[in-house]
Amino acid sequence: MKNNNTVILVCSVFILHCGQAKTLPGTGKVGERCVMGGGGGGGVSGVCEEVRDCVKDGGVIRRQGEVKLCTSEPTRILVCCRRPLDIAKQLCDTWSQYWRGDGGHCVQNDQLIFGGKAADPEEFPHIAILGSKEGDLPINWGCGGSLISPHYVLTAAHCVQKHIITPNIEYWVKLGEYDREINRSQVNIASIPGVVVPSSLPSLPPVPTSPQAPSEQIRRGKAIIYPDYFFKYHDIALIQLETPVVLTSLALPACLPYNTTDDLRGKELTVAGWGWTNFATPELTRILQKVTVPVVDLLECHKRLPDLQGIATPKGILPTQLCAGAPGRDSCKGDSGGPLISKIPRGGSICEHTVEGIVSFGYSCGDIGVYTRVSEYLDWILGYVAPN
Repeated sequence: MKNNNTVILVCSVFILHCGQAKTLPGTGKVGERCVMGGGGGGGVSGVCEEVRDCVKDGGVIRRQGEVKLCTSEPTRILVCCRRPLDIAKQLCDTWSQYWRGDGGHCVQNDQLIFGGKAADPEEFPHIAILGSKEGDLPINWGCGGSLISPHYVLTAAHCVQKHIITPNIEYWVKLGEYDREINRSQVNIASIPGVVVPSSLPSLPPVPTSPQAPSEQIRRGKAIIYPDYFFKYHDIALIQLETPVVLTSLALPACLPYNTTDDLRGKELTVAGWGWTNFATPELTRILQKVTVPVVDLLECHKRLPDLQGIATPKGILPTQLCAGAPGRDSCKGDSGGPLISKIPRGGSICEHTVEGIVSFGYSCGDIGVYTRVSEYLDWILGYVAPN
């Protein structure tokens, strides 16, 4: 009877977390590598685990509506499990060596400052400026983004949807930008650890190893939009770069959030970008700007934002989104796709930037804005950035 109860309990857990997902047969014992479900897995790997052990610790068993089984056992259901929180922490540990010098001290240790002002030249080495190009026309820079690996930039879906109606649109990314009217000289590079180069994607070119790289690096890329993006929901996308970025003191990947139990409400986070600073001059700013904004409870957000039941936001603000801002402190047009940043203590000091949100939309500038909550999309992001 004990074994029967165990089977019933395990099956109940499996049904709870799988729902209507399609299950695929597979092989593998506990601890062995496996390929996730979802269109053949797309090269995304996991580890065989008992279903309860996987889901209780933040693991993911479903991918694109499919669950991959491992070798069955009499009293346990083994599934291919992936742990995006652990992967995000491992990546942050990897990038941390470039944000810190000898003894673990910060290479840059600038404090985040209230109120809008110009950023320091090397304060946000992960920030990117995004543009689109049609035919022989010049690049039209108009959005922001965040470097999260040498191969990928994180941004908003609405920044990279032009190709849907204009097939010949190209997307371009510039790293190391600060003053849009001045090109900076070369800097020494930092080497890239091989562990983060996705070996399951042979189409990605090797990482450059030259001793120097331009301070401002321009790359063409392919847009990957979150599959459920619609209206103003799930406003998140990746730019897969044709040529990986060379890591320098001006181009370093940011961390992704891996402590999802952290309550951001009331915390002061920072937005950076080249967006409008006033409506009298409706254009991108010349110098990279930053502003510190408080995260607002979703209920308060509903009270302060008008027209949330309109055609673009029929469900209001969802838990997959964040609200942040205060009178006179906000993101604006041109900041879209850029990062909402926290600085989290690691090893007794605060160095690395973590991208908590992506600038999505607002109904005016200067009060409160809505951001895509990055922690809700870790599994999707890391399926591309770190599939192995």
